[in-house]
Order: sequence, then structure tokens, then C-alpha cells
Amino acid sequence: MLISHISDLHLGYSQFSLEEREEDVYQAFHEAIDVSIKERVRLIILAGDLFHNPRPCGKAIITLGNILKKLKEKQISAVFVLGEHDISRLRDVPFVHIYSNLGLAKKLRCDEPFKIENCILFGADKERRSSIDSLIEKMRHAEQLAKQHDGNKVLVLHQGLADFNKFAGELNSADLPAGFNYYALGHYHDHLEKRFEFLGGPLAYPGSIDLTPSEGIKEADKGFIITDMSGEEPSTQWIRLESRRQQFSARIEYKDIVNEVDQIIKKATAYGKKPIARIEVAGSNIDSKVIAEHLKKLNDCCLHYIWQPMQEHLATTVYDSKPADIDSELYRLSAEALGSDELAKFTVGEVLPLAAEKDAKSVLEILWQAYKLNRFGGHDVK
Repeated sequence: MLISHISDLHLGYSQFSLEEREEDVYQAFHEAIDVSIKERVRLIILAGDLFHNPRPCGKAIITLGNILKKLKEKQISAVFVLGEHDISRLRDVPFVHIYSNLGLAKKLRCDEPFKIENCILFGADKERRSSIDSLIEKMRHAEQLAKQHDGNKVLVLHQGLADFNKFAGELNSADLPAGFNYYALGHYHDHLEKRFEFLGGPLAYPGSIDLTPSEGIKEADKGFIITDMSGEEPSTQWIRLESRRQQFSARIEYKDIVNEVDQIIKKATAYGKKPIARIEVAGSNIDSKVIAEHLKKLNDCCLHYIWQPMQEHLATTVYDSKPADIDSELYRLSAEALGSDELAKFTVGEVLPLAAEKDAKSVLEILWQAYKLNRFGGHDVK
């Protein structure tokens, strides 16, 4: 049996508020589904963050609904768990539940397996660090139920593992229940796979299907995983999505701006779709008006571009979009400033995402709850 494992769709996200970028995300999802149908998969796993916002736009709702309807017509089952972007902090019922209620997809649980052919699946929604003990208890229950099944067993989660990022992870691999043939994970936006002998089967993150706000502008492949469960051990194949709009960063010298811009134009026009570009201009005595005038040439070959001067005398490090370990660096700096690893994890992992979405009500709620529960002992949460 073949399973498609897709995560972190973020349907409805529009980079730079561009309609074309919102369409790009839908197109990437359609491609993943079309490839899955062509490969005759039997099951689609959607491992969280189906939507970019817990109150998704109409087009995102319709797109997901139409795709799930298409899968049902082709007798391909679909299951899902919720990511943090699917869950409202105001305790509203997550919108994704409507697809389960309509019979278009099955929401996975840890106390009731979903069975298909000789395979059973368990799953749990994203939990905050403060609720990890509850999640571990749910997984232990799933582990006991799974022991009663002789066939393949799959666990689906939307959580970060500290084994890959010690600051961003809420769980360790040792917290996961053993004995499952495949661990289908979501949350990390890079493709990651690893096997832990004490667990059993492989553990995999397919990564997001397109670049998201936390990743910035960079050259990156995106895709999903097709897992073959028919052998003695599952085998995985990561499928690159070909329809994606490319993005890149370039550093140019101000003194040679004419030739450098021509090289960027040559690179941009080589892509099938107009790319997104981020330009750093290095040099001294930089005149922003001169730069803007030359970069106007990119309007014909790039969907969107941004630029930033890099003065030679400035010693400050400017991060290019998002280094591979920007999460770790952010946690490290926060821990230094706050004097507490736990406070840093709370601030960056729970408060910052809400603040970034300008969800002031939820920020106040989570701070108040932390204060009432005295989560940080002698540390003040202000």
C-alpha cells in the first residue's frame, strides 16, 4: 500500500500579499495530489497546518474541499491532524473539522485507530509545551492499542522534535511510542528523515509545500513523501514539486551595478515562472536612488523583488532570509536576554507566533494563563 505524506500546506498564505503567491500554494498542493493519484496511492496523510490561518479565506476552504471531494470520488482515503495554524487560541472549533463532519476526511485520534487494509493509524493535534505531558499520555494509550494489531502501524503528529532542533522541539524521540512502522510528522518546514532503532520504523518530515514567512527568500526545493508500506519495512521516496515559483538571493557590488543587474536578469528569465528575488547591494557611498533606478529593470522578469544596502563600514551581521538554524539562534539570544531557557521557549515558541499575527487578545490570554499557573516560578512574565 502506498501512502502520500504531505504537511504544512499553509493554504491561504500570500507572500507579500500577492495573489499570484497565494495561487502558487494552491498549485503546489494540486500537483502533490495529482502525482499521488497517478502513483495510485491508497491514502493521503495531511500532517497539520492545512491552513495558514485558523480563520481561512474562502478560496482556501474551497480548494481543500474540492481536493478532498476529488480523492473520495477516486476512493482514496484522506486523514489529518491539526497544526498550530489550524487551531484558534480563542478556543473556537477548528474549521478543518467540517471536512471530517462531511465525511471527506478522517481526523485522527490516539484513542481510536483509523483502519485501512492491513494498516492502522493514530494521530494527535499540535500541543503547546505546557500540554506535552497530556500528549505523551495520549501516545502511550495509542501504543497499547497498537500492540493488539499485527499489521502496519502509523503515528501522525504535528510536533517539533528536539533531536533535530533542541530549541524548537517540544518532544524528544524518546517520548514517542515504540513499535510503529512509520512516524509521519509535520511542523518542521525542511525535509528530514531519520531512523531510531528503539522506535522501529522511520520518522519523517516532508517539509512545507512552499516557502512560508519563517523561511524568508531563498533557493529551496519543496515536496512531499510517498511511503510504500508493502514490504517488510516501509520505504520512502521524497517527491520534488516541479510547479513551484523559484526564489533566490543575490549579493551585488554597487560599483559594478550595471553588469550585476544584467546577471540577475539572465538568472531570473531562465525560470519558467517569474521568481521572487532578494538583492543585497554591497559597497561604499551607496546612493539608494541610483540602485532603485537600475533595479527597475527587474520588474519585467521578477514577480517581486526587495533590496537592501550593505555598507562596507557596517559590522552588523545581516541574516539572509533565514539561516538553517535561525530558530536555534533566536532561542539562544532569548535565553541570554531572559536568563531562562524555559522563558525563552515560552516567549519564542508560544507568544511570538501570536504577536506576529497581531493576535493581541490571544497574547494576553496566554500570558495570563502562564501567570495563574505560575509556570516559571520566580521569573516574572511581563
